[in-house]
Amino acid sequence: RCVAPTMAAAARPPIARATACTCSTRGAAARRTRTRAYKGEARPAAAPRFVQHKAEAKSFYRWLSIVYDLLVNPPHWNVPMREAALAPAALAPGQTVYDVGGGTGFLTLGIVQAVEPQNVTLLDQSPHQLAKARAKPELEGVTIVEGDAEELPFETDSADRYTSAGSIEYWPEPQRGICEAYRVLKPGGVACLIGPVYPTFWLSRIMCDIWMLFPREDEY
Repeated sequence: RCVAPTMAAAARPPIARATACTCSTRGAAARRTRTRAYKGEARPAAAPRFVQHKAEAKSFYRWLSIVYDLLVNPPHWNVPMREAALAPAALAPGQTVYDVGGGTGFLTLGIVQAVEPQNVTLLDQSPHQLAKARAKPELEGVTIVEGDAEELPFETDSADRYTSAGSIEYWPEPQRGICEAYRVLKPGGVACLIGPVYPTFWLSRIMCDIWMLFPREDEY
Protein backbone atom coordinates (compact mmCIF):
# COMPACT_ATOMS: atom_id res chain seq x y z
CA ARG A 1 0.00 0.00 0.00
CA CYS A 2 1.34 3.46 -0.84
CA VAL A 3 0.51 6.57 1.11
CA ALA A 4 1.81 10.08 0.53
CA PRO A 5 3.16 12.46 1.80
CA THR A 6 5.21 9.87 3.52
CA MET A 7 5.37 6.87 1.04
CA ALA A 8 4.04 4.99 4.11
CA ALA A 9 2.87 1.57 5.03
CA ALA A 10 -0.31 2.45 6.84
CA ALA A 11 -2.66 5.38 7.36
CA ARG A 12 -0.42 7.04 9.90
CA PRO A 13 -0.01 10.80 10.55
CA PRO A 14 1.96 12.62 7.84
CA ILE A 15 5.49 13.67 8.69
CA ALA A 16 6.26 17.23 9.66
CA ARG A 17 9.12 17.58 7.21
CA ALA A 18 8.37 18.98 3.75
CA THR A 19 8.76 15.64 2.06
CA ALA A 20 7.21 13.23 -0.28
CA CYS A 21 7.63 9.79 1.14
CA THR A 22 6.50 6.37 0.10
CA CYS A 23 6.10 3.33 2.22
CA SER A 24 4.87 0.06 0.84
CA THR A 25 3.93 -3.21 2.44
CA ARG A 26 5.07 -6.14 0.35
CA GLY A 27 2.25 -8.51 -0.43
CA ALA A 28 -0.51 -5.94 0.17
CA ALA A 29 -3.13 -5.97 -2.57
CA ALA A 30 -4.71 -2.60 -1.88
CA ARG A 31 -3.15 0.66 -2.93
CA ARG A 32 -4.34 4.15 -2.19
CA THR A 33 -2.84 7.63 -2.23
CA ARG A 34 -3.21 10.64 -0.01
CA THR A 35 -1.50 13.89 -0.97
CA ARG A 36 -0.88 17.31 0.48
CA ALA A 37 -0.53 20.18 -1.96
CA TYR A 38 2.56 22.34 -2.16
CA LYS A 39 2.51 25.61 -4.08
CA GLY A 40 5.19 26.60 -6.54
CA GLU A 41 6.57 25.08 -9.70
CA ALA A 42 9.99 23.49 -9.90
CA ARG A 43 12.27 24.29 -12.79
CA PRO A 44 12.03 21.90 -15.75
CA ALA A 45 13.73 18.59 -15.03
CA ALA A 46 16.12 19.18 -17.93
CA ALA A 47 17.41 22.45 -16.47
CA PRO A 48 21.07 22.18 -15.39
CA ARG A 49 21.84 21.94 -11.70
CA PHE A 50 25.04 21.71 -9.72
CA VAL A 51 24.15 18.35 -8.21
CA GLN A 52 21.46 16.27 -9.87
CA HIS A 53 22.30 12.58 -9.77
CA LYS A 54 24.36 10.20 -7.67
CA ALA A 55 27.60 10.53 -9.68
CA GLU A 56 27.78 14.26 -8.96
CA ALA A 57 26.46 13.72 -5.44
CA LYS A 58 29.27 11.33 -4.56
CA SER A 59 31.88 13.99 -5.32
CA PHE A 60 29.85 16.75 -3.69
CA TYR A 61 29.35 14.83 -0.45
CA ARG A 62 33.08 14.37 -0.10
CA TRP A 63 33.13 18.00 1.02
CA LEU A 64 29.63 18.37 2.44
CA SER A 65 30.26 15.46 4.81
CA ILE A 66 32.65 17.68 6.75
CA VAL A 67 29.82 19.93 7.94
CA TYR A 68 26.76 17.81 7.13
CA ASP A 69 25.73 17.06 10.71
CA LEU A 70 26.16 20.72 11.65
CA LEU A 71 24.51 22.54 8.74
CA VAL A 72 22.05 20.12 7.15
CA ASN A 73 20.44 18.06 9.89
CA PRO A 74 19.58 20.70 12.51
CA PRO A 75 17.63 23.13 10.26
CA HIS A 76 16.29 20.75 7.62
CA TRP A 77 16.10 17.25 9.11
CA ASN A 78 15.75 17.12 12.88
CA VAL A 79 14.76 14.60 15.54
CA PRO A 80 10.98 15.30 15.62
CA MET A 81 10.89 15.03 11.81
CA ARG A 82 12.82 11.77 11.98
CA GLU A 83 10.47 10.30 14.56
CA ALA A 84 7.41 11.21 12.51
CA ALA A 85 9.00 9.86 9.32
CA LEU A 86 9.84 6.52 10.91
CA ALA A 87 6.46 6.03 12.58
CA PRO A 88 4.82 4.36 9.52
CA ALA A 89 7.67 1.83 9.37
CA ALA A 90 6.45 0.30 12.65
CA LEU A 91 9.93 -0.66 13.78
CA ALA A 92 10.25 -3.31 16.49
CA PRO A 93 12.93 -5.41 18.17
CA GLY A 94 14.05 -8.47 16.25
CA GLN A 95 13.48 -6.98 12.81
CA THR A 96 16.17 -6.88 10.13
CA VAL A 97 16.44 -3.34 8.75
CA TYR A 98 18.27 -1.92 5.73
CA ASP A 99 18.79 1.85 5.84
CA VAL A 100 19.67 2.77 2.25
CA GLY A 101 21.36 6.05 1.38
CA GLY A 102 21.80 6.57 5.10
CA GLY A 103 24.76 8.96 4.84
CA THR A 104 26.12 9.99 8.23
CA GLY A 105 23.56 7.80 9.98
CA PHE A 106 21.03 10.34 11.21
CA LEU A 107 18.03 8.19 10.27
CA THR A 108 19.88 5.12 11.50
CA LEU A 109 20.18 6.73 14.93
CA GLY A 110 16.40 6.72 15.12
CA ILE A 111 16.18 3.15 13.88
CA VAL A 112 18.51 1.75 16.56
CA GLN A 113 16.27 3.23 19.24
CA ALA A 114 13.72 0.57 18.28
CA VAL A 115 15.80 -2.20 16.69
CA GLU A 116 18.97 -3.88 17.93
CA PRO A 117 22.03 -2.34 16.19
CA GLN A 118 23.29 -5.77 15.10
CA ASN A 119 20.08 -6.18 13.07
CA VAL A 120 20.57 -2.90 11.19
CA THR A 121 22.59 -2.29 8.02
CA LEU A 122 23.45 1.23 6.85
CA LEU A 123 24.32 1.57 3.15
CA ASP A 124 25.53 4.64 1.28
CA GLN A 125 27.61 5.35 -1.82
CA SER A 126 29.74 8.01 -0.10
CA PRO A 127 32.73 6.69 1.88
CA HIS A 128 33.10 10.13 3.46
CA GLN A 129 29.54 10.16 4.78
CA LEU A 130 29.99 6.61 6.05
CA ALA A 131 33.18 7.60 7.88
CA LYS A 132 31.08 10.06 9.88
CA ALA A 133 28.56 7.31 10.65
CA ARG A 134 31.27 4.91 11.82
CA ALA A 135 32.54 7.54 14.25
CA LYS A 136 29.20 7.69 16.11
CA PRO A 137 29.27 5.50 19.23
CA GLU A 138 25.47 5.11 19.11
CA LEU A 139 25.86 3.17 15.86
CA GLU A 140 28.29 0.63 17.28
CA GLY A 141 27.17 -2.80 16.14
CA VAL A 142 25.45 -1.51 13.00
CA THR A 143 26.77 -3.02 9.76
CA ILE A 144 27.98 -0.14 7.59
CA VAL A 145 28.61 -0.81 3.91
CA GLU A 146 29.36 1.19 0.79
CA GLY A 147 26.95 0.40 -2.02
CA ASP A 148 24.43 1.47 -4.64
CA ALA A 149 20.73 1.95 -3.87
CA GLU A 150 19.86 0.82 -7.39
CA GLU A 151 21.85 -2.41 -7.06
CA LEU A 152 21.67 -3.51 -3.44
CA PRO A 153 24.23 -6.07 -2.25
CA PHE A 154 21.59 -7.91 -0.21
CA GLU A 155 19.85 -11.25 -0.61
CA THR A 156 16.28 -11.43 -1.88
CA ASP A 157 13.64 -11.68 0.86
CA SER A 158 16.17 -10.85 3.58
CA ALA A 159 14.79 -7.76 5.36
CA ASP A 160 11.73 -6.94 7.46
CA ARG A 161 12.11 -3.20 6.95
CA TYR A 162 13.68 -0.98 4.29
CA THR A 163 14.20 2.72 5.03
CA SER A 164 15.68 5.52 2.94
CA ALA A 165 15.68 9.26 3.62
CA GLY A 166 17.02 11.99 1.33
CA SER A 167 18.41 9.58 -1.23
CA ILE A 168 15.78 8.88 -3.88
CA GLU A 169 16.19 12.32 -5.45
CA TYR A 170 19.73 11.33 -6.50
CA TRP A 171 18.75 8.08 -8.20
CA PRO A 172 18.93 8.26 -12.02
CA GLU A 173 16.39 5.41 -12.16
CA PRO A 174 14.22 5.69 -9.03
CA GLN A 175 11.91 2.90 -10.19
CA ARG A 176 14.91 0.59 -10.22
CA GLY A 177 15.76 1.54 -6.64
CA ILE A 178 12.17 0.94 -5.54
CA CYS A 179 12.19 -2.45 -7.26
CA GLU A 180 15.35 -3.27 -5.31
CA ALA A 181 13.59 -2.36 -2.09
CA TYR A 182 10.78 -4.74 -3.00
CA ARG A 183 13.25 -7.47 -3.90
CA VAL A 184 15.12 -7.47 -0.60
CA LEU A 185 12.00 -7.29 1.57
CA LYS A 186 10.45 -10.42 2.97
CA PRO A 187 6.76 -10.98 2.18
CA GLY A 188 4.87 -8.66 4.51
CA GLY A 189 7.92 -6.39 4.91
CA VAL A 190 7.67 -2.60 4.80
CA ALA A 191 9.62 -0.03 2.78
CA CYS A 192 9.65 3.61 3.86
CA LEU A 193 11.21 6.18 1.49
CA ILE A 194 11.44 9.86 2.38
CA GLY A 195 12.50 12.49 -0.14
CA PRO A 196 12.47 16.30 -0.28
CA VAL A 197 9.96 18.24 -2.32
CA TYR A 198 10.32 21.63 -3.96
CA PRO A 199 10.16 24.32 -1.23
CA THR A 200 7.78 27.26 -0.94
CA PHE A 201 10.20 29.88 0.48
CA TRP A 202 11.71 31.97 -2.33
CA LEU A 203 15.31 31.81 -1.09
CA SER A 204 15.08 28.06 -0.58
CA ARG A 205 13.79 27.73 -4.14
CA ILE A 206 16.82 29.56 -5.51
CA MET A 207 19.19 27.35 -3.53
CA CYS A 208 17.39 24.20 -4.66
CA ASP A 209 17.51 25.26 -8.30
CA ILE A 210 21.25 25.86 -8.08
CA TRP A 211 21.99 22.78 -6.01
CA MET A 212 20.04 19.86 -7.43
CA LEU A 213 16.70 18.48 -8.56
CA PHE A 214 13.91 18.69 -5.99
CA PRO A 215 10.75 17.09 -7.42
CA ARG A 216 7.21 18.23 -6.75
CA GLU A 217 5.03 15.83 -4.79
CA ASP A 218 3.05 14.87 -7.86
CA GLU A 219 6.32 13.92 -9.60
CA TYR A 220 7.00 11.31 -6.94
